[in-house]
Amino acid sequence: MNLNNQSAWHVLLFALLLLPISVNAEEESEVAAESDEAAIAAHLEQTKKEIFTLFNEEKFQQIADQYCHEQITCIWHDGTASTGRQGVVDFFAKIKGFIDVMKVDPTTTDRAIFEDGKFVVSVGDLGDTYVMASGQELDLKSKWMATLTYDNDEWQLISFATLTSGFENEVIDGFLLMRTIYAGGGGLVVGILLTFLLRRKKRTT
Repeated sequence: MNLNNQSAWHVLLFALLLLPISVNAEEESEVAAESDEAAIAAHLEQTKKEIFTLFNEEKFQQIADQYCHEQITCIWHDGTASTGRQGVVDFFAKIKGFIDVMKVDPTTTDRAIFEDGKFVVSVGDLGDTYVMASGQELDLKSKWMATLTYDNDEWQLISFATLTSGFENEVIDGFLLMRTIYAGGGGLVVGILLTFLLRRKKRTT
């Protein structure tokens, strides 16, 4: 075996010796990434629990101060938007004028992690129920979506949105029922008046 062949064998042997190291490094990297994602998910679940526990206790100012970014942007059920921490507090102060009790039991159905955990987008079911000032109880089955950023060792909301189906919720069902009742009642009144007028006209002729 000449010198060139010996060198080639040495290179091949060295490469084969390094191969398990490379494979192990890739496996360790994947395990580390999965571990990081699991840690992020656990921290997010804890943060979600803390936020919505405060919500159920109607501690909206604490939510704004502790968990909302100073430039947070929100879209609410009624189609209105608010910006900033004070905007969040003002919105809940407004709706408390006609809602006595608000309760949520949220779940997360999807989550996307960006820039190695710097930003996260979470989506889920809100599990929201309401007792109106009139005493009516509503279950809206809303969806929620939140964008959070990790800053100063804590998660902060930079955007939040809620959405209620226009095809299947008790508010719209109730509105349609009342509209049907009013329309039926109006038709009945018009029918009675027409009958009365026609009879009166017949008598005069």
